[in-house]
Amino acid sequence: MDKHPGKVFYRLTRLFPGDALPMGRAPAAKVYANPLESVELSEPVRDGGPAVWRVLARVAAAAPKVGASLTQAEISQVLAPLAVRRDGRGYPSAGGAYPLEVYLAVQRLQDTFPGIYHYAAKQHQLEQLSAQFELARWKAALMDMEAVEASAALVVFSAVPERSEAVFGLRGFRYALLEVGYAVGEVLVAATALGLQAYPAATFYDEEVRQLLALPEGEHPVVVLLLGR
Repeated sequence: MDKHPGKVFYRLTRLFPGDALPMGRAPAAKVYANPLESVELSEPVRDGGPAVWRVLARVAAAAPKVGASLTQAEISQVLAPLAVRRDGRGYPSAGGAYPLEVYLAVQRLQDTFPGIYHYAAKQHQLEQLSAQFELARWKAALMDMEAVEASAALVVFSAVPERSEAVFGLRGFRYALLEVGYAVGEVLVAATALGLQAYPAATFYDEEVRQLLALPEGEHPVVVLLLGR
């Protein structure tokens, strides 16, 4: 029997006529009780800006080159699609499980200490978890990508599949990975609209990134977005 993990995963999560998903209740999203610091981001602009079709025509994976800082207002706009709003968030989540978590490894962000931050989607703010940005370790974790040095921040998208699996069983793992893709796409569009450079890196040393973020078991880094100018 083929033991390829990807093929086993898809085989175990297939649906056939007559099958039903368990439709349980999703666990709550992550909450940090005592972050080192909380950065309240400005209210993102909801109107105006370049037309969506012009922005979509420019969306492309482009690594930062200049090494300049970003502003808190720019980070606020980039993360705005991920924020909790009255009818959910800016991307679909199967069953409203929201298995996505987002972190910023901040290197150069104006009026903000370098370090590791968790993005609190409900409050639209950054919660500081660590006061260190370890450039050498991040660069090594991303397989010596030169663009890491020029990035103002690394936006890490992680998945907690058990939230989706609590609702949909094994098939929830698929939905968790899809959700990360939806969210990364939204952030890429927002970054492009602001004239920023953004490169989604999906090839990295998983355990190194997990250790840099101090992620618990069951939470998996999926994409590291290099963000800057």
